[in-house]
Amino acid sequence: TCPFQYQVFLNRQRSYRDLPMRLTETSTLFRNEDSGEMHGLIRVRQFTISEGHYILRPDQLESEFKECLDLAKYCLDTVGLLEDCTFRFSQWDPANPKNKYEGTKEQWDLAQETMGRILDDLGVEYEIGIDEAAFYGPKLDIQYKNVFGKEDTLVTIQIDMLLAKSYGMEYVDADGEKKTPYIIHRTSLGCYERTLAYLIEKYAGWLPVWMAYEQARIIPVSDAHLDYAYEVRDQLKKQGFRVEVDDRSEKMGKKIREAAKEKVQYLLVVGDQEVADKSVSARGHFEGDMGTMSVDDFAAKLKELVDSKAKPGA
Repeated sequence: TCPFQYQVFLNRQRSYRDLPMRLTETSTLFRNEDSGEMHGLIRVRQFTISEGHYILRPDQLESEFKECLDLAKYCLDTVGLLEDCTFRFSQWDPANPKNKYEGTKEQWDLAQETMGRILDDLGVEYEIGIDEAAFYGPKLDIQYKNVFGKEDTLVTIQIDMLLAKSYGMEYVDADGEKKTPYIIHRTSLGCYERTLAYLIEKYAGWLPVWMAYEQARIIPVSDAHLDYAYEVRDQLKKQGFRVEVDDRSEKMGKKIREAAKEKVQYLLVVGDQEVADKSVSARGHFEGDMGTMSVDDFAAKLKELVDSKAKPGA
């Protein structure tokens, strides 16, 4: 998305007062990965990413970098992945025979010195990755290992002191002189597909209730209880919950087994007694039998889990 977001900046003359300019978007991208490199959802040819570019003055670099890092850590912590992440300061290798890097040694030394100082000031514990930088600048890569022990990058924050000049990006500084801005490239949750893959691995499919595609499933004992099942579903959906009714003509035991295979955490069984009492018989994957309760009480339980973004089984 870099060139397209740069065009927004280039749309008119910019002043130092316009900076920092923070441009972000969620977009679907394509990358021609080698077939041997592709792996499930972790490495794919089509992926969706929320990516941003912060165009700024040199004096704004540290504060904006910190905001980018805070955002990434907040997002990863919210979904429960941050505790297993490590940080890598990805640097260039001037002896790299591929010669993939642009810019001079002086420019790279300045960029890496600046990034190292920022990371140290922020107290970030990191390892150094030589020859892992982007072609235009050093990166802070937030790394994660899959179940096979292979490490991949989840989120990256990059300092770029080169591309703005290549694209003719300038701003008029307070002294009236034209200056070239710096750019921070950043993601927040990284590639959605890869992040989802790690979430599925981490939770063995039992995603936290707040992000589960189906938060509860209502199972009527017989067709005679369908109308009440739909009533309960509608009552919960009006409160924003993702709830469905299994209204197939199958035995209840089969419905319960299939719900477990599909990782639906909460099952609400409704029969004669529940219809009479306007209640549900609730069962949670981690809690087991929760007994009979009112629909409002179950909704309150679900709301607490969603609002607190509780981890499964917590």
